[in-house]
Amino acid sequence: MKIIIVASSPYKTFHKLYKLNPSDFFIGVDGGALTLINNHIKPDVAIGDFDSCSDFKKIKDNALEMLTYNRVKDETDLELALKYLEGLKGANNLDVLIYDATGGRLDHEFNNFKLLTKYQDFRIRIIDENNEVLYLGSNASYRLKKQEYQYFSLFAPTFAQVSIENACYELHNVTLSSNDTYAISNEPLNDTDVT
Repeated sequence: MKIIIVASSPYKTFHKLYKLNPSDFFIGVDGGALTLINNHIKPDVAIGDFDSCSDFKKIKDNALEMLTYNRVKDETDLELALKYLEGLKGANNLDVLIYDATGGRLDHEFNNFKLLTKYQDFRIRIIDENNEVLYLGSNASYRLKKQEYQYFSLFAPTFAQVSIENACYELHNVTLSSNDTYAISNEPLNDTDVT
């Protein structure tokens, strides 16, 4: 089972990118719940303060579970969805795909990327039409398939030991810091291994 979270960025790409799997678990974050409903998917959970949704009644009538929060709170609506997941059985083994979480307010987008490290026990990917963003933890490896990616970039939240093979710019056990910018705009030559 995958967890599909749809946030409420004004740039909607979920309907173009997601291929329906009925066994997936759907969370609509604020107005993202309407995106699910408008794509004929009943949210398993609708969560947030719903300050950016245009039809609260439609969400209430269609969501299987509704968790409404006060607008004055310490977490963003997307973080509330991730906190909700922490309470699920087997939460640390979850694959979480987040759609419609980029392209809107820059402060929200920046915060969404920070959530990748804060909730690194999940395997989270933030996906839009042009990007896929994920967090690789310690001793992790990732294989990029050349046919799926034209470019890739690496950023370190603090420091990371990094190796890249089968790319235009290879690295071999290099320490990458949060201030380094040389790991941007690399290109896979074949399927590329990142560790």
